[in-house]
Amino acid sequence: MDLSNKKVLFINLQNKSFELKTYADLNKFIGGVGLGIKLMDMYKNLDPLIFCVGPLNGFFPFVSKAAVLFMNDNKLEDVYLGGYMSTRIKFCDLDAIIFHGKSDDGVVLDILNEEVHFKNSDENPNNLGLPGKKSSLVLKDKKIILDEYFEEDGSLLANKLKSLKIFGITITGTKVFIPKNMAKYTEVYKTILEKTSQIAVEKGFFPSCSGCPMGCEKSITGENGGNILVHSLVACQSAEKIYSDVGTVFSCLNVLGYDYTHEDVENFNYLVSEVLKNLS
Repeated sequence: MDLSNKKVLFINLQNKSFELKTYADLNKFIGGVGLGIKLMDMYKNLDPLIFCVGPLNGFFPFVSKAAVLFMNDNKLEDVYLGGYMSTRIKFCDLDAIIFHGKSDDGVVLDILNEEVHFKNSDENPNNLGLPGKKSSLVLKDKKIILDEYFEEDGSLLANKLKSLKIFGITITGTKVFIPKNMAKYTEVYKTILEKTSQIAVEKGFFPSCSGCPMGCEKSITGENGGNILVHSLVACQSAEKIYSDVGTVFSCLNVLGYDYTHEDVENFNYLVSEVLKNLS
């Protein structure tokens, strides 16, 4: 896993091609909505659909969402999906996926790590990818179904996918990353897990998003908007009390090997807000 660069997979829907790009100067935007906002600022002319994950996805509890950004009537929308998508993108060794252009005849995308296969629109995304290592999104009846259970809050993303003629996306991530200091990582992980009482939902027996032990009844529905730092990691909004704490965030990043400072985390909201001015 590259800790000093951001890796972005560009998918051109019009000519059915893809390209991987690496950015050293985007590391300060951490990930999730922060990274997505900066990428939107850079590539707004492409009218992109941007999927982003954060540095903690796949490693810490309650960090269970993927951030999705796009323009809607000249307004920036940020949608957060649960399910297993965030972990699968992370284990593709990607920080973001940018879809741009428009398919002429409709398409289903089969993504394996850093490669993309373009399938016919009648292909069932749930039949693609590797079991246990994939996340599948299906556009069905004007709404999205993620991993055969999870949904978005509203229909903004479904409408965007329909306009691009994307009828499904399957993402398979097979790469494995092990923290260098496993003992310290385990210690920090357990410390966060002990803060379950700070989660703003009740524990239940419903399907959980990846990295979440709660099984809450709200897991089925995604999120819209929210705390910039929390959604740059990308944690669930119900875990805001945990992941809005600068010390906690710094400890998590540090134990994974990132070189962010306390000041980087403290000043992050201001950094992103300055970029947002270009999009307003």
